[in-house]
Formats: sequence, C-alpha cells, structure tokens
Amino acid sequence: MKARLPDCAAPLRARIFPPDGSRRARLLLLFIALLPLGLSGCAAKRLKMDFAGFEKSYAESSNREVLLNLARLENRDPTYFFKIGQITSTYKMAASLSGSGSYAVSSSNPNIGAPAGGGSTGITYENDPIFTFIPVNDETNAQLILKPVPQETFYILYQQGWRVDQLVRLMVDRIELTRVSAQGCTIETIRNAPPAVHLKADGSWDADYSRDPDTLSSYATFLRINAVVYWLQKHGHLLLRGSSAFVPYDGNSGLDDNGTNAPKAQDVVSASQKNAVWEHVSSKWLLGEKVFTPIFSLYPLQAVAAKPSPDIKQIKREILADPEMKELKQGAVLDEILASLTNGFSIESSSEHQDSCNSSAPGAHILSAHLVMRSLIGLMAAAAQEQIPYDVLARANPTIPNSRYLPPELQLKKLPRFMEAVPAIERIPLLRLTGKAEDELPPIIEVNYRGTDYRIADKKIAEVPDNQYWDRDMFRLIDQLTSQVTVDISKFPLTEILQ
Repeated sequence: MKARLPDCAAPLRARIFPPDGSRRARLLLLFIALLPLGLSGCAAKRLKMDFAGFEKSYAESSNREVLLNLARLENRDPTYFFKIGQITSTYKMAASLSGSGSYAVSSSNPNIGAPAGGGSTGITYENDPIFTFIPVNDETNAQLILKPVPQETFYILYQQGWRVDQLVRLMVDRIELTRVSAQGCTIETIRNAPPAVHLKADGSWDADYSRDPDTLSSYATFLRINAVVYWLQKHGHLLLRGSSAFVPYDGNSGLDDNGTNAPKAQDVVSASQKNAVWEHVSSKWLLGEKVFTPIFSLYPLQAVAAKPSPDIKQIKREILADPEMKELKQGAVLDEILASLTNGFSIESSSEHQDSCNSSAPGAHILSAHLVMRSLIGLMAAAAQEQIPYDVLARANPTIPNSRYLPPELQLKKLPRFMEAVPAIERIPLLRLTGKAEDELPPIIEVNYRGTDYRIADKKIAEVPDNQYWDRDMFRLIDQLTSQVTVDISKFPLTEILQ
C-alpha cells in the first residue's frame, strides 16, 4: 500500500518539486557528481605535461653545463659545477559550485507560480614547484674532481661495451712502457697529448715540431697503440680481467699470530668502515686494503709447453691483412703492443709492475706496460684543448721521428709522415667543439662563450664509418663521468642551497 499526500498538500508539493526546476536540479546534481572525475583526468594530464617539461629542462641544463665547462677549459678559464638537487612540485586543484533559487507564486492564483534562480561553477589550479640548486664547491667534491678516475670505472665502462680507444684517449694520461733486458732497464713514457701550438700575429695557429720531437713521436705512437687495441676489441681478441691484491699499509708492523693477539671483531668492523681489511700474511696480521687492478690480455690462447699463451703471429697477420690498418706495417708499435698484452697490460699497475726494473730476475727479457689515469678535471681539459693542436698537426703532416728508446735495429731509416703513420680510425681529435655548421649534423647542445659558438655535432660525412658519432659518444662519456661527482643534499648548509 503506497501512501499519498492529501489534496490540500498539492501547493506544498509544487513548491518542493517544481515541474520546471526539477530538470535543472538534476543537471546540477549530475555536474557535481561528474566534477571529481573531470578533475582527476585533468590532474593526470597536467602531471604528464609537467614531468615532460621538467625532464626536458633538466636534460638541456645538464648538457649546457658540461659544454659550458668545456668551453671554459678551452679558453683556460676556471670551471664551475652547479647541481640540481631535489625538485618538489605541489599541486592544488579545487572546484566550487554556487547557486540560488526561488519560486514566485502568482498573486491572483496561489496554484500558479514560476521558478527562478541561477548558479555558477569555478575551478582553480595551482602548481608550486621548488627547485634546489647546489653549488658544488665543497672539499669532498673537489677531491673527486682532482683525484684520478678510479680503475673500477674504466673496467665497468669497458664491460658495458664502450670503445676501448675512446676510453683510453679520454681517461688515460700516459702509458708507461717498461723494457727489461740483459743490457738494462728503460721506462718509456708515451704521453697522450699533441705537441703545443702558438698563436701567430695574424691570428692563426702554428707549431714548431722540430723543437720537441719526443712529444711528436710519443703522441703518434699513442694513437697507433689505440688503433691496435680497438682492432683487437672489435675482432674479439682483447679481454679485460680484474684482480684484487692485498697491499699492507706497513709491512713491518702488525699483530703477531700468537692466538691471543689476533684482530678482534671490533677491529675488523672498524677497518671495514674505512675500506680497510686485516689479512693474515706469514705469521702476522697486517692492516691494509684490497687494490683492484684491471689487466688487458690477448685471446684466444694456444698451448705452448705447459703454459697457454696467445698466438701473436696469427693475430699480427690478421691485423696487417686489414686495409684499414696498413699504416701499422712499418714501425715497432704493433710488435711491442702485442708483446705487452701477452704479459698483461694493466691499468694503474700493481706494485710488482711499478718496480719491474728492480724486481725482474737478472738477464730476464720483459716488456710490460700500464696505463696512468687522468682526473675528472684533467680529462675534461684534455677533451676541450686537443682540437686546435690536432688540426694544426694534421695540416702540417710532419715527419714522425723514431723513438729514442728503440734499439738501433728497430729504428726506421725512412721516416713516415703523421698521416702515413696513424691509421684513419684514430685521425680525429678527442672532441670537436667548433666547426662549420653547414658540414655538421644537428647539434645536441650549443652555447656561445666569449663570442665563439661551441656545439656538440658530428660531421655529416665521417672519414671512417665507425667514427660517424664520435663526438656525440665522447660527449656522452664525459657526461657520465661527471655524474660521479655526487651531491648529498643533507651535508650542505642552508646558506649554500638556493631555492
């Protein structure tokens, strides 16, 4: 049984549910119900747009800082590092709805009336981003910039598939080649730097290669070595393995192993907090550290007597049969680098390699080499400052003198010129920052510094296909290495944080 209002209540019913106003009321209620859904959809789109905008701005700002520091170094100006810390963005979205309504009754007939009213809606959106900028000028980060790049970094980058010649040309300051023979021991330093140039009165650059022939010979040899190691990596003959060796802080002191004088648990924990370890050596416990040493070696191996060794003759035949390596047919670089790799080509050599002259047995014949790493600021300076000296050297194309460390029987009688001695794969500066825009692909980033336009852009046509994206890859490598200068925002005082 349904209840119904009496007839006397009809005017009241008309006032509460006016025929003309019911539609408007339902529309307002529907709007209020759908409003949160609209706001949520708007919020998702806004978040997507802001994320893309922040990400693009961060990428452009980071690339610009790296290129700007390279431009500063090219002009011998100081560098400045500015990191972006935490980015906080607060979103506020609100919706409002206001309205009024009335029902006017006719003065002549109470049963006749008309509804009247109005309403308005409002939506507000507010985004309050907070950016934290941190000047990297503290002692910890200064040490990271000035210390040599860790050996583990080179090892990891090589294992990731980076070209070994790019890693060596950027990260290695010099190669120390040790020759031990019955006649004595010599250490040749092969530096990774072209001969210096000077500015002439007409504004052009020039160089006197007869003034410092050792530097010219050393640089050409370094490029030839890089061509060899890249060929070996490309054809699967080059392996990089890492080994850890214990190096005591003081070999004459320590704890005697008498059962009661061994390191306690607290001693072990304290040492580990300082990246040190206790090691049992002979009859003593010594405090020291584990030194990681990456070592290059050749592959595949063949059995020679009881010791496996690489087939150097076969590898040499394959290299000389490659038309791109024809420049290596003259000179002793190929033989010496293959012999060095046979003994192990170390990075930041361990203690036994550092003292090869004194530790070798009398009459031994040893040829060993190790790489000495650059610091972060050193590799950035080298990348910024090599273009001009290299271009001057390539244009002059001087005769490359023999190394004074080579024995007379290995000295060349007919000396080659630079372009004839260095394979094409390495005839390129470490990083090209300036050039003709019409000859280049669209740049990654470009800045103007001291009236000069600097940009990262490869040439449209590369001399060697493998070098088509040389500059982009080198800039990307520098950017990855600069990221090792990390910033812990909690360690910075508020006065050094700009918001």
